Amino acid sequence: MTIGRLALVVLLGALASPLESAAQAPEAAAPAAADEAEHEALRQLKAAYERAISENNIDTLAPYFSDQFHGVMLTGRVVQSFDEVKRFWADMRELIGEGGSYTTTLNPERSVISGDMALARGSSSDVVVTSEKEEFRFTSYWTAVLQKQAGQWKLVQVQGTIDPIDNPFVREFNRRENRVVIPLSAIGGVVLGLIVGWVIRRRRTA
Repeated sequence: MTIGRLALVVLLGALASPLESAAQAPEAAAPAAADEAEHEALRQLKAAYERAISENNIDTLAPYFSDQFHGVMLTGRVVQSFDEVKRFWADMRELIGEGGSYTTTLNPERSVISGDMALARGSSSDVVVTSEKEEFRFTSYWTAVLQKQAGQWKLVQVQGTIDPIDNPFVREFNRRENRVVIPLSAIGGVVLGLIVGWVIRRRRTA
């Protein structure tokens, strides 16, 4: 190959590379755009959940639940349908009391999407205000599996956890218990002291 032909091959190669990249760019961009659209759909589900909790309107979440749904709530209670989720929520609202409130903010990590399945996980910042105006702030952690069914992401499985020892509910229970136990212990100590003193005096006079 002469030097002239070699230079021509190099020149054509240099021109072809950008053209190839330009031709492939739309193809590469298409999956990325589609992937981002799926993430946006999942973010809309997040917003719907936060709104349903704060407005105490769980029924609006019904379209997001799969018929094969299975979940484990923060309390460890197992639910296997949207109706059971509604019953769980009703029980929680009863504990909170009339006029109380529950708000939550989901803090998700970026979901992992593979085909029609998605794995979502993260934490939530929760605030409960009871009818007695007692406020409880806590952080919970959750994992959710979703499946795209008929063009919509639906919850197939979800599990939530909270520290079983270091949480505001346990601390409040202990505080209330101490308010009863400590005075009773003090009274018991005084009574025991009186009994011991009486026994000692009896022995000295015997």
